[in-house]
This record gives sequence, C-alpha cells and structure tokens, in this order.
Amino acid sequence: MKKLLALMFITVSAIVLFGCQSEPKELVIYSDFAREVAEKEIYRNEIFEAFEKEHNVVIRFETLAQAEDTFNKVDSEQKAKNYTIDLLISHYGTMDDYIGAGYMENVNALEDEMDDRTFLSAFDGSTVSGGNRYFFPVNSDVYLSYANKTAFNTLPSGLTKEQILAGNYTWEDFAAWAAAIGGNSIMMKGEPIKQLLYQVGGMALSNGGTFPALNDAGNLKAWQDILSMKANIHPESATTLDSATMMASGSVVLAFDLMTPIANAVNAAPARYEVFPGPRGTTGKAGSIAGGHGIGIVKNAPNKALAEEFIKWYTAPEQIVYAALGTIPTLAEATAQLSNDPSDIVIKQGLETLKNANVEGLQMISEFTSWSSAKETYDRIFSGIMNGTITLANLQTRLNEEQAILDGLKK
Repeated sequence: MKKLLALMFITVSAIVLFGCQSEPKELVIYSDFAREVAEKEIYRNEIFEAFEKEHNVVIRFETLAQAEDTFNKVDSEQKAKNYTIDLLISHYGTMDDYIGAGYMENVNALEDEMDDRTFLSAFDGSTVSGGNRYFFPVNSDVYLSYANKTAFNTLPSGLTKEQILAGNYTWEDFAAWAAAIGGNSIMMKGEPIKQLLYQVGGMALSNGGTFPALNDAGNLKAWQDILSMKANIHPESATTLDSATMMASGSVVLAFDLMTPIANAVNAAPARYEVFPGPRGTTGKAGSIAGGHGIGIVKNAPNKALAEEFIKWYTAPEQIVYAALGTIPTLAEATAQLSNDPSDIVIKQGLETLKNANVEGLQMISEFTSWSSAKETYDRIFSGIMNGTITLANLQTRLNEEQAILDGLKK
C-alpha cells in the first residue's frame, strides 16, 4: 500500500509539474493604437495567434479610452512597484511623457540585434532621446488628397487631371476646383477638439509655416486659403471626422485627409476614387503632420525577454504591414511587401509624402499644459470663418489673439 501511495504521489506530482511547465505565460500589451474591434481582429489573426503558438504565450491586448488613461495606468504601476505591463504602444506625441518619467527600457541592444531592418529616421524625434532608443516606430499616418472621379469632369481652366494626380497643383488650384464644381464639395476636419489643427498644420507647412502656430506667414496663408474655400466647405465638417462616409454618400467629392479614412473609402469602392498628393503651398511642396505610433518595453516588465521577441516579430517586414493597419509601415524593408491593391496604393502615396513633402511630427505635444486647449485655438478660428465673424479684414488680428492664448499654454 505504501509503495502504491508513493507511486501515486510521484505520478500526481509529475502531472502537476508538467502542467506548470506547459502553462502559457501572459504577455501584457497596453496600446493607444488598434482600438476598434475590426483592428483588434486583424492584430489577433495576423500577428498574435502565430506568436502565441510559437512561444507558448497568451497575449492580453488592452486599449483604454484615452492616451492619458494609458499613461496613468503605467504611472500607477511604476509608483506602486506592481509590475504587470510588458509592452507599450504609444502615440509619437506622448512617448516623451513615458521616457521623461523613466518608465521605458533602453532598447539600443535590441535594435543592434535587428540588423535586418531599417527604421525610418523621420520619427527619431519621438522614439529616441539622449541618443538612446526607447520606442520602435510602427506606423505613420500622413495627409493626402482624394476625390470622387466625377470631380475630374469639372476642372477649372488651366488645371488638368494629370497635374493633380502628379501632385503638381496648389491650394489655389484646389479652391478653384471646388468652386468650379460648386456646392458644398469639400470636407474639412472641423469637429471641435479633434483634428483640425493637424489639417491646418499640414496646409501651413506647405507654406513654410511652423507647427503648432497660428499667426506666422505660412499659417496666415493657410487660413486665407480656408477663407477662399468657405463657400464650398460642407457644413457637416463641423460635426464629423468621417470623410469616407461623406464621400460614399456623395455629400462631398474633395478632401485633404489622413490616410486611414482615405483607405476606408477606397477599400469600400476602389473604382470610385482617385488618391493623390496634397496641394503644394508657397514652398513648392505639399505639407503634412505625421502622426503614428511606436512600441517599447516598459521598465521592470515581468517578461522582458519575451517582450523583446515580440518586438522582433511585430516589426518584421512581413508583420509590420499588418501592424500599421493601412497606414505607412515605418520600416524601409516593408515597402517590398506592398502590392498594387487599392489600400497599398494609398500607403505608397503616403510614403512619397514622407519623402517629398514638408512633414512635422507631434513630439511637441508634451510641451503644452493642455493639448485639447491648443486644439481649441484652431477651432475658434475655423468657427469664426464659417459663421462670418472672421474675414480677411480681421483675420490677422484674430490669429494674433489666439496665438497669445496658444503661447500661454506652453509649460
């Protein structure tokens, strides 16, 4: 009986031990990207499942409502020394908050290991600090133009379709095109405290303006162009960000917008649209604010070695195309993975914008006490233009007033 009991104990112990050894680890990722259900499904199907199988791990992918919520979660864990988060996917504009607080691992050695890939240096202003890398850029979303093909049936004198598709046209041409079409043909990103400052910022950069600013020569020209387009800006611009829906319904036929909504429109009806570079400004180049995200390892990550393996997997050329979710994969080698599908054509146009336009990132967000309040300075100018209280006669004065408010928001 004693021998039988001993044998049973050994057998049970072996089963328990084996079970413990085969129990998958949990890799925890907090992200300010891929919040939508459909985006999470792409991440699950195209990226996570194969990694989980290969490494015997379960990935817990968490997205909170606001970037501030994500920072507060990391901040509370670091201060309490209760570490559960392994990886962070952060917006370029908020990376400095984590780096400055000392919450991210230096990943120079990991970058040296990944000598088969070249990360675009355009985002070093956010991902690198003091000569050390803390985040790897994953995606970038820039501004492009697109139009319903019917819009090309009504072009102003002297402007051709070939010029537009080649990006050889100006903001004056864009405004004249809208006027020739007539009606509310243009969509602006005028919903309050959203993305208007990025759109106007891209327009200003094409004129050599600075970002964020309101009253320098480049920004003044951008607002003058908006005034010239006022009669053709759809009124729903003040209540929606979704140019794809407005394009699909035929409410508007022209837009200067981020790649993501453009890709959504093109994927839904590829034969309906043409995608092309944004208009050129006084510098002779287009302009764009470049948003996007990068991935890094949180300090004291419970599974640091596994987190490093995930970054290698996630940023490989064949994976980062999926990780970018229709935006620009920020890896030079990833371009070879792109096809001539409609969505990939949008990405290729975005890459050309990064190469040839005046582009500015968002590393300065942390310099302001409230980025939402900074957005509101732009919102008030746009609202004044649309309701008629701001005209060419008082535009510079109103820009100076809002610039003073913007300057007062700097830390």
